[in-house]
Amino acid sequence: MNEVCRIAWRPVEPLPSGREYAHGALGALEALREEWVDHLGALTVDERIAIRQRTLRRLAIETGILEGLYHIEWGLTLELVAAGLTREVVDRSGGQVDDRTLATLRAHMESLGLVVEFVRDQRTLSTSFVKELHHALTRTQDTYTATDVLGQTFEAELIRGQWKRSPNHVLRSDGTLLEYCPPEHVDAEMDRLVAMWRETDAAAASPLVKAAWLHHRFVQIHPFADGNGRVARALVLLVMEKYRYAPLVVDRFHRTKYVDALERANEGELGDLVSLFVRLESSSLAGELERPATVAKGLSTTVAHTLADQIAHHRALAREAAAQKLDVLSRAVAGRMGVWFDRKRVELEGVFRDRGLGDVRVLADTEIPPDEKAQWFRAQAIRAAHRAGHYADYSGFCGSSSLRIRIDDLQLRFVAAIHGAGRGAGVMAVVTFGDLGPAARLPETGERVEPTEFPTTYDAFRYLHTESVTDVEARSGELEALLDEGLTEALAQLLKHV
Repeated sequence: MNEVCRIAWRPVEPLPSGREYAHGALGALEALREEWVDHLGALTVDERIAIRQRTLRRLAIETGILEGLYHIEWGLTLELVAAGLTREVVDRSGGQVDDRTLATLRAHMESLGLVVEFVRDQRTLSTSFVKELHHALTRTQDTYTATDVLGQTFEAELIRGQWKRSPNHVLRSDGTLLEYCPPEHVDAEMDRLVAMWRETDAAAASPLVKAAWLHHRFVQIHPFADGNGRVARALVLLVMEKYRYAPLVVDRFHRTKYVDALERANEGELGDLVSLFVRLESSSLAGELERPATVAKGLSTTVAHTLADQIAHHRALAREAAAQKLDVLSRAVAGRMGVWFDRKRVELEGVFRDRGLGDVRVLADTEIPPDEKAQWFRAQAIRAAHRAGHYADYSGFCGSSSLRIRIDDLQLRFVAAIHGAGRGAGVMAVVTFGDLGPAARLPETGERVEPTEFPTTYDAFRYLHTESVTDVEARSGELEALLDEGLTEALAQLLKHV
């Protein structure tokens, strides 16, 4: 008989210092959160409560679905989120939810209310509160499915609000046994977790990183016989409330990624869980931002609004996810462009200096958002994009790098511009163009003469939101080839006029 491969339990560890997680995605999340804060600030108290209650209802429903406590089909979920966790809502919708499930949903909802009150009252996290939270979340649950030493399952009594008395290791689908904290060490480990949380809470890290750390370390201990996932997700709510974020909802659609991220965290890599939490928090922020500020009259109208919200929500999420990814990619591309343009500046300065032309000035500049100068070349870039065969979208990321060569009273300017390719297509492009004209205003009149624009390339370097930074970096040769081709043509134009 083959011996079962065991993944041994390890004591909880503090949040590693100096680690970066989620990179540019956290910046994009903060921008979205600022919009969310402004949006809520413009609403009445009642409107803010209505929005928050809908999000908490969604969290209350989904947290039990993740653990298989019940199944509620998606359409009914929308109605319950919109109108409340009541028998009336279920009956009007023709849904199938028994009284015990409704009682469990209400228990979840009230438990989340405990967390909100906990933060509002500025209480300090303690093991007694964790036990209180577990008791509230599991108040309708009397038993849980346990496994004996022979691998047989049976229904065991659930002692609510008390640490486990027997091991609750998990046999994973690949046949390995994931070990959690032994019962005899739970008390000490939970004390350590609470103490470490106080240090983590005071650390200069993103709240999303702190939430991921607290969630995983709690799950790593698995202090209760059952209900650990529900408590862990409630603790995430505690962090989100403390730092004024929208409630983060791990839903049925992200279950696989959620489990995989926890597995990676068990291996010592927290980054996947942080990234998932960033995406889910973005979803929650966008959801509260897009939902109607007022509560509609009548159940059917409310449900219709909620359904419309969900459709718009998911579409917005798709656009937001693509935009976040493109922002990260575009900053990498802009950085590569900036390095290339600066290198060419140095090379050209050397060429002119070697020929005794020390008075020839060569300047390089790169502008990316939020600097408004990033759109100085917008009209020229739109024309270059048309030549390259796409529509230039300036609603998202945009930027440019330029190289200027001044010889006597003549200036050549070669520009590479970044913008969206197509309306919301999830594609970005780099195009090039040039212009040639007087280096200064006319001495006689002081009038500025617009330079003559000319094409340098008829192609574009394009990249998609589905690519990684590594993918785009691997294609940097394509980008540099485009830039080299464009600069060659620009220098040829200058040569014709000197």
